[in-house]
Amino acid sequence: MPTLLATRRAVPGDAPAIAPLLGQLGYPSTPDQVAARFARIAGRGDDAVWVAEDETGTVVGLATGHVHRPLERDLPLAQLTALVVDASRRGTGAGRALVAVFEEWARAAGCDRVTVSSAFRRTGAHAFYERLGYGQRSKKFDKTLDGEPPQDS
Repeated sequence: MPTLLATRRAVPGDAPAIAPLLGQLGYPSTPDQVAARFARIAGRGDDAVWVAEDETGTVVGLATGHVHRPLERDLPLAQLTALVVDASRRGTGAGRALVAVFEEWARAAGCDRVTVSSAFRRTGAHAFYERLGYGQRSKKFDKTLDGEPPQDS
C-alpha cells in the first residue's frame, strides 16, 4: 500500500476525489455538488479545505475547517468541520497529518482553541481525537429549521 506523502490545500479539481470521502463520512455528495461548495467558500479566509495524498497522488483523506469570531470572545476559535480518511487507509497517519495542518492554520489565524463535533456512534473517532489531546468539555445541541429531526451523521 502506498504511504502518505503530503497534505495540501484542496482545489476545485479535487471534487471527484472528495465526493466519495464525504459519502464515507455520511454526507453523500456528487463531484458537482462539491465543486459548487468550493465556489461558495472560495476566497473566504475563514474556511479551508485540505486533502492528504499518498505517494501516487491519490487523495486518501479530507479535512475542513472554519474560524469563528464570536462576540463573547477576544480571540477567534477554529472548528474542524469535517475529517475523513478513506476506510482502506485509516491508521496510516493521514488523519493525524490532516489534524496537524488544521491546527497550524488555526494558530496562524490567531485562534487559542479548536473544536470538533463527532456523532455519538463514531466511537473510533472519539478515541482518535482523545489521543490527539481533545477532550469533551461541552454538549452540543442542534435543530433543523425545516421541522425534521436532526440526523446523526
